[in-house]
Amino acid sequence: MHGHDIPDTEEIRAKIDTAQSESIERLGIDPKVVAVFEDGFRSAEEVDSSFEWWYFDMQLDDGSTLVATFNTKPHTAPDGPLDPSVLIIYHGADGTKIRADTKHSDDGFSASVDRCDVRIGPNSVSGDLEKYEIHLEEQGVVADIELVRGAPSWRPGAGVTYFDSENTEFLGWVVPVPYGTVTGTISVNGDSRTITGSAYHDHNWGNKVMEAGLDHWYWGRAHIGDYTVVYVRMTTKGLFGLGSINIPTFLLAKGDTVITDDMLPLRLETTGNVAGPGHQHYPSQLDWAWHTDEGSVTMRVTNPEMIEALEMPKARHGIAHAVLSAFEHPMYYDFNADMELSIDLGGIKETIKGRTLFEKMMFR
Repeated sequence: MHGHDIPDTEEIRAKIDTAQSESIERLGIDPKVVAVFEDGFRSAEEVDSSFEWWYFDMQLDDGSTLVATFNTKPHTAPDGPLDPSVLIIYHGADGTKIRADTKHSDDGFSASVDRCDVRIGPNSVSGDLEKYEIHLEEQGVVADIELVRGAPSWRPGAGVTYFDSENTEFLGWVVPVPYGTVTGTISVNGDSRTITGSAYHDHNWGNKVMEAGLDHWYWGRAHIGDYTVVYVRMTTKGLFGLGSINIPTFLLAKGDTVITDDMLPLRLETTGNVAGPGHQHYPSQLDWAWHTDEGSVTMRVTNPEMIEALEMPKARHGIAHAVLSAFEHPMYYDFNADMELSIDLGGIKETIKGRTLFEKMMFR
């Protein structure tokens, strides 16, 4: 499905600014500064009608990767009781692969509304935006990791996307650590070692099955040289009766300074479709372009190497829904890839190359 890009006009910008201001006031947050509580348990008062997760991914200096996600419940079933789980995906430089998606009892879950302080079974994470302590213990992987933030905590505007005109159905997103460094220890199947590397942490919550409002999204992040980028394009299934819309999000920072998080100019073109697992496909090249009168940023993503392909279970509600959904194949693809980042903005003119992690999430 090809969505319509949101026009970058003064009228559209005024409408977005008004909507963001109203959301910021409704949520009681600072428009420019992420507060510690924003990484706390945001759905605590609506546990039976919402989902929430805290996500961490780490690229270790020895060539290994480690992903950990703390979930209150599957995002495909927001209407239901607490169903906590921890997902760990480890890919070792030696070829070792471990994927543990472990459910835990309700009494093994706790989370603070004041800050990130989450416990699910023997796993835990605690932090204050600047520093996090992570303990993982699942199916052959035991890790104790300290994550230190290296780029400003950030959210796009209010950090909430609404899927209805009454602003009651939403997906929330904040990025406490767009880039950070990690140190610690890890034991894989009894083989222990110290680790160093880089990391990213974001946090999502919502109260609507995402497949109801979204067709697919591309999300990616990179730290290349001194620069941190986060780039997103969500394509809706039809928002407010306006048809399919591309909703972009963008962050460019240098060190601890945000250069821009103006989302509206971001555009994406994909080429070279490749057949993937689960009757889906992905592009072999993604060209992201951000252009304004003040300057430009381009990101060319090539040579994707698939890290993970996961079939996403769908919520089924009755026979009619099952029949209508019979030919849908929701999938999640995760990749490492090459990136060429070109910046001509704010007195910076530079082209550098590095690596990026990106994903394609498909809801149909």
